[in-house]
Amino acid sequence: MIRKFVGQFFIVTSFTMIGLLFPVEFYSETKSLFLLGIITGIYNSFNALGSYIWGYLIDRTRLRKEYALLLSVSGLIIGIVYHSNKLIAYELSGFFSALDGPIYSAILLETVPQERLILGNTRLSQISLAGNITGSLLSAFYHNDYLIIIFFTISLILNIIHIPKYDGGINYDAVDRNKVLRILYIPVISYFWFNMAAEIFYTLYVPLNYLMANPSYIIFISYSLLYLIEEVIYSKGMNIVKGKEEYFMFIVILGRSLIALSLVYIIMIGFNIHVMTMLFFLTFGPLFPIYNISFFSILIRGLRKNKATVIGIFNASEDIANIVGGFLAGYTNNIASGYQISFYSFALSMFFLYLYLRKPLLIKASS
Repeated sequence: MIRKFVGQFFIVTSFTMIGLLFPVEFYSETKSLFLLGIITGIYNSFNALGSYIWGYLIDRTRLRKEYALLLSVSGLIIGIVYHSNKLIAYELSGFFSALDGPIYSAILLETVPQERLILGNTRLSQISLAGNITGSLLSAFYHNDYLIIIFFTISLILNIIHIPKYDGGINYDAVDRNKVLRILYIPVISYFWFNMAAEIFYTLYVPLNYLMANPSYIIFISYSLLYLIEEVIYSKGMNIVKGKEEYFMFIVILGRSLIALSLVYIIMIGFNIHVMTMLFFLTFGPLFPIYNISFFSILIRGLRKNKATVIGIFNASEDIANIVGGFLAGYTNNIASGYQISFYSFALSMFFLYLYLRKPLLIKASS
């Protein structure tokens, strides 16, 4: 089961390097929170567009291995462009990296038995996190542009060898899709506010470290440790949340909102926490796997049709939230105000989640 997804490790590693290196270098040169919000918002706009388009295409066609190879080839081209024009490569990576989730999820859903699906999803997340960790560490200690090209080339070779050539199912069913969306529109809204709040937090983490006079490598190390901790939590997460998914979703939202509010207070009183920024970051970030596993278990496990489309819609909801969050973080041009918006967004996410769970509507997908 795992061999089919090994190529994803190198894809995620490369996209992580691009996604971390360029914003940090850009802010270091411009010191403009507004411009950082603009480039982040454009990146997330391309990512949102890609999430919907790739999910739609995967559901409407039987191509699977072909899209996986397209992902590697596109990454290879982006890696070459990155060597000469980092801004263009960064923005393009937003669109093509959005293919990663829908295609590997489709392969997982179509080649793994239903009873092993949640375990398979967790393993896929772990492989992705391993790529995030590697990309973050390389960004901190050895950010060679040629590594990006090398890793995408390796992913292409591995995808050619290990991903089976098969005809995927046509999972597009407009009637069933609309039925599912009518059921899921409230959790999609909750998911939007949750991810918008998180995007503001992560976007502001770069200027927050500069505000606290921290060296840039603190940012890369923070992400490396974050992904490492998330890797451990994903391995234990299913046993932790089993039977208590609703409880843990509320705990995560509450915990993240309190972290954002604490940073508002610290910045407003002018207290310099120096490298303690990592403590807030490494408390905020690792809460996500618990939320993600709980969310997936409750809302997605019953799907049979329109799988990639629905996954793409949730991804698009996340990416639209990231667009708004990125722009808001830059528009406020004030770190404390940004974290305050993050706090209120988490509160809205909790409210809509409560509305859904108060009267849960189970998905009865058509056969």
